Amino acid sequence: MANDEGAMKANATHSRAHESAAVSWNAFLSTYLPALIYALGAGIALPAVPTLAKSFNVGFGVASGVITAFLLGNLAGTIPSGWLIDRFGRRSVMIAGPLLTSATALWVCYAHSFSEILVLRFFSGCAAQMWVMGRLAGISQNAPDSQRGRLVSWMFGMDNTGKLAGPVLGGYIASEWSATGPFFAYSGIALVALALTLAFGEKPTGDDHGARRERQAQANKLTIWRIVTPRLVYFGVALFAGLTRGPVTADLLHLYAAYAYQLGPTQIGYLATGAALIAWPIGFIAGWILDRFGRKRTMVPGFTGVAISMALLAASAWWGYSYPWYVALFFLAVATQSLTGGSVQTIGTDVAPQEARGVFLGIWRFTGQGGQAIGPIIFAMLAAQVNYSVAFLFTAGCAACVATLLILMVPETRSDWS
Repeated sequence: MANDEGAMKANATHSRAHESAAVSWNAFLSTYLPALIYALGAGIALPAVPTLAKSFNVGFGVASGVITAFLLGNLAGTIPSGWLIDRFGRRSVMIAGPLLTSATALWVCYAHSFSEILVLRFFSGCAAQMWVMGRLAGISQNAPDSQRGRLVSWMFGMDNTGKLAGPVLGGYIASEWSATGPFFAYSGIALVALALTLAFGEKPTGDDHGARRERQAQANKLTIWRIVTPRLVYFGVALFAGLTRGPVTADLLHLYAAYAYQLGPTQIGYLATGAALIAWPIGFIAGWILDRFGRKRTMVPGFTGVAISMALLAASAWWGYSYPWYVALFFLAVATQSLTGGSVQTIGTDVAPQEARGVFLGIWRFTGQGGQAIGPIIFAMLAAQVNYSVAFLFTAGCAACVATLLILMVPETRSDWS
C-alpha cells in the first residue's frame, strides 16, 4: 500500500511538472514568442504582396502567382525539410529557415522582374516550412505526451495571432513608405525570431553529432514504405482532416456568402473578424483539452461537430435559408473547426518514429497540406458543376471519415494516458 501511495504521489508530481512546463516562461520564450514574432513578420508582408505584384503591370491571373508560389513552396518544402532534419539535425534546419526567410524578403525589395518575385516567394514558402518542421520535430522528441497538445496547438495559435495582427501594421508601413517597406520589416523580424530561438531554445550538447549519426544510420535502413505502411491509418486521418479544413482555410465560405447572399467586402470583413475572434480562444483551449482528456476525446467531438455543421450548411443552401441562419451556421462551423486545430499535428508528433522523425513529419505535413490544397478545388468544382449543397456535403463526409477512423481504427496516441 505504501508503495502504491508513493507511486501515486510520484505520478502526481510528474504530472504537475509536465503541466507547469507547458505554461512556463521557458516554453513562452523558446516556442510561443518566436512563433508569434515570425508570424507577425509574415502578416506584415501580406498586404504588400498584391501591391508589389501590380507594380510589375501584370494581370490578376498572373499576379495571383505570388500567393500560389508561396503555397507551392510551403508544400514542396515538407519532405526535403524532414530529410534535412534527420541528416543535419532540427536545430540546423530551424536556423536555416529564418535566415532564408530574411534573405528572400530582403531580395524581394530589389527584385527587377515578376519572375524573380515568384521564385523568391517559392523559396520563402520553403523557408516557412523549415521553421515549422523544425519546431514540430523538437516537440515530438523532447516534449512529454502530456504537453504536446498544448505546445503544438498554442504554437499554431500564436502563429494565427501574428498573422491577424501583422496586416494592420503592414498596411501602415506600406502607406507611409512603399510596397517594399513591409518586406524590409519582415526580413528583420525573421532574424529577431531566430535570435529568440538561439537564446532560449534547446542548446546542442557534445554528443549531438554522434547521436545524429546513429539516428541517420538507423533512418537509412527505413524506406518510406516502411515508415508509412505501419501508420497508414494515421495518414488517412491527416488526409481527410486536410480535405475538411481546406475549404474553410481557403475562405471559400466567404466566397459562397458573396454569391449566395450578395455580401460586399464590408460584410465579409465583419464575418472574417468574428470568425477570428471565435477561433482564437478555442484554439488555445483545444490544446489544453488534448492533453487533459486525450487526443480522441477531443478530435472525435470536434470533427463530428464539423460534419454536422457542414451538413446543416448543405441543408441551408438546399432550402435557401435566410442570411441570419447562414451566419449562425458559419460561426458554428468555425467553432468546431477551431476545436480540431493543432490536433492532427499533435497526433503526428505522438506517432513519429524516433529513427526517422524528420522524414515522417515531412510526409505527414505533405499529406495534410496536400489535402488542404485539394479540398478547395474539389469543393469549388462540386459547387460549380452540381450545387452548393453537394459541395458542403463533401466536406461533411470528409469530417465524418476522420471521426470514423478515429473511433474504429486509431488508438489513443498519448502513451502515458491512463
